[in-house]
Amino acid sequence: MKKKQLILNIGANFISVIVSLVISFFVTPYIVVNLGKEAYAFVPISNNFVLYMSVLTLALTSMAGRFVTLRIHKGDLNGANRYYSTSFFANLSIAMFWAAICILVVMSLDKLLNIPAGIFADVKLLFIFMFASFIVNLSTATFYLAAYASNRLDINSLINIFGSLARIVIIFVLFFFFKPKVYYIGVSVLAYMLILGSMNWMSSKKLMPQLKISLSYVDITAIKELLGSGIWNSFIQLSNVLLTGLDLLIANIILGSSAAGLLAVAKTAPMALQALISVVPNAFSPYLTILYAKENRDQFIKELLYTLKFTSILTGIPIAAYIALSNSFFNLWVPTTAGSELTMLSTLTMISSVAAFSIMPLFHIFTITNRLKWPSIAIFITGLSNILIVLVLIRYTNFGLYAIAGVSSILEIFRCLVFVPLYSAHCINIKPSLIYRPILKALTFMFLLVISSLGIVFLIPASSWIFLLIDGSCMIVVGLLIGILFMINRIERRKLFAPILQYFTK
Repeated sequence: MKKKQLILNIGANFISVIVSLVISFFVTPYIVVNLGKEAYAFVPISNNFVLYMSVLTLALTSMAGRFVTLRIHKGDLNGANRYYSTSFFANLSIAMFWAAICILVVMSLDKLLNIPAGIFADVKLLFIFMFASFIVNLSTATFYLAAYASNRLDINSLINIFGSLARIVIIFVLFFFFKPKVYYIGVSVLAYMLILGSMNWMSSKKLMPQLKISLSYVDITAIKELLGSGIWNSFIQLSNVLLTGLDLLIANIILGSSAAGLLAVAKTAPMALQALISVVPNAFSPYLTILYAKENRDQFIKELLYTLKFTSILTGIPIAAYIALSNSFFNLWVPTTAGSELTMLSTLTMISSVAAFSIMPLFHIFTITNRLKWPSIAIFITGLSNILIVLVLIRYTNFGLYAIAGVSSILEIFRCLVFVPLYSAHCINIKPSLIYRPILKALTFMFLLVISSLGIVFLIPASSWIFLLIDGSCMIVVGLLIGILFMINRIERRKLFAPILQYFTK
């Protein structure tokens, strides 16, 4: 892989996600203070409704990147254009269908959710703008494929950064110059999606001008192939909804809007952090897909095993830091809502990441090898079990929000550490022990990280933002040292530092 390109992919993706984190960091406490946690809860709830709708769209859209990339790198331009055009017109048709459904949902919103009367109009507008952004995103999703197929995710991330900065400006103007309204979040998301769609369209013309959109390329066979592979991704998305996407809805309907608001605040930081740590394995996905397309098996396995170690170092540090700093963070971030319950809910939400961080690159193996049936069944069983156990615990115990936040995390740990490694090894025909070695090493690494992070907090209590940043900086330095010395060998250290030195010497 071009080392410089990998650094650009990871770096640009990190910046893109961090910009989004900044928005959440400042906007969430502002909404909680000025509008209440009940109002804030409808921001992630509206996002979850979009998630529910995306379940069906994935059947046609999720595998398009794989098929276009494989055809391009095998020299089959006509085949690439068939999948490219088919994906575009399929997305457009689905977008029109969902537009009609969205209208019906908005008209029935008061019957679907517990919405306080004082903010009903604002919440309704929030859903309208969020649904509109979903339609725009779906209609323009195909334009992203050019960056993926050419392994230029840095271009896509730069576009995301520009869109996120524009979103920050819009949010700042609306919240600080007008009376605070929760639907301003929806306005900013719609503007963001419009910017992304238009700029991805322009970049696709420059990155891969050979990719054309034309009705003449639309192929029923391509639709069947995309559906045949993508239906399992839809099934996985449906299972993800059962696993984590219904928690706020269950809290709102059964426990009330106040409980849903508390859970929404508790999940904000963990969800944002999970988005941040997913950047690293996602940056390797195009390269691994290209290696697989070229049938370079030895290099593919070698890079996969290295990626497991490399991503564990970069993703383990923020997880351990969050576990150690979560209580101090909430006391500083949302002091009006902070408390032991908020910290516990947030920690329970984060527990699954302690297992998932060690295997994140393996999730891409199922898509790359087009072996999605059993992974989708496994996560469906996990998601269905989560819903059943949560409903039983809410009905017969006093666990309440703790059940909603904790059960899914515990079930995810078993899926991540048992099924995913075993089946990914089966997909690429290697011994499971080859995969479990870096995983067990990563789990030991996480234990060392958490102990050292708690030690830093003990020595330097995070009593202010300055001390929290000092603690976090110390955890990064200590974590990198432990990771470099413990996780990788001498040859891998050379490989790790080579692209960095190459980047700064050219």
